[in-house]
Amino acid sequence: MKLSDIGHALVRIFKNRDVLLTIVLFGVGLLLASVASGRVLEERVEGDTLEEGDDIKIEAKLSRPYDDESDDGSELGLKNATLELRSETENTKANISILLPDGHSMNSWEIKEGENKTIDLTEYHRGEHIKFEIEEGRLSYTYTVNEYTQPYYFLSIPAFILLALSLIFIIRAVALMGPLTVDKEEKDKKRKNQKVVEGILKDRGEEGNREKREKERHQGPKR
Repeated sequence: MKLSDIGHALVRIFKNRDVLLTIVLFGVGLLLASVASGRVLEERVEGDTLEEGDDIKIEAKLSRPYDDESDDGSELGLKNATLELRSETENTKANISILLPDGHSMNSWEIKEGENKTIDLTEYHRGEHIKFEIEEGRLSYTYTVNEYTQPYYFLSIPAFILLALSLIFIIRAVALMGPLTVDKEEKDKKRKNQKVVEGILKDRGEEGNREKREKERHQGPKR
C-alpha cells in the first residue's frame, strides 16, 4: 500500500462521525476500567468505653491478609488489624476473645490490675466477632483495620459494556465505509485528468512553436 493510499484511508476514517463517536466510547470505557481496577488502602477505626458488667460482641469484619509475594499476584486484602486496650481504672479486669463464625474462641486475652495492651489481630482474619467481658472497672478500646480494596470496582461493568460497544461500532463503521484504499475507478479518473493536463500543455507548447516560426518568417533572415 502506498503512502498516498494510507493517507486517503486515514482521512476517510477520521471524517466519519461514527468512528469518532466510537473512539470517544473506547476512551471513556478505558478510563472507567482503569479507575475500577485501582486499589486503595482504606482504614476503618471504631472504639468505645465499656463499664463493669458489660458483655458485648463487635463484628471483626476481617478479610484475607494481603500477600505481596503470593503466587496469584493478588493486590487486595488485609494489611493489618490491631486492637488497643486501655484501662480507665486501676482495678480494671476484663477478658477479650476473638470468635469464629460458629462461636468458638480462636484466642483470648486478659486485662488485669489496670494494664494496657495492644493486640495484633491480623493472623485472626477468620474471626467473625470480638467479645468483651468487663468484670471490674472501665476499659476503652480502639479497633483499627487497614486493608487494600477496590472501592470503584462496580465501574468495571459499564467499562466492559462501553469497550464492547466501541469494538462493534468500529467494525460496523469500517464495513459501511467500504474499501479504504483508492479503488480502480478513482485511479483511472486521476490518470485521465493527468492525460488531459498533459495534452493541454503539449498543445500550448506546439502553438507557441508555430507562432515563433511565423514571426521569424515574416521578419526575414537576419543580416
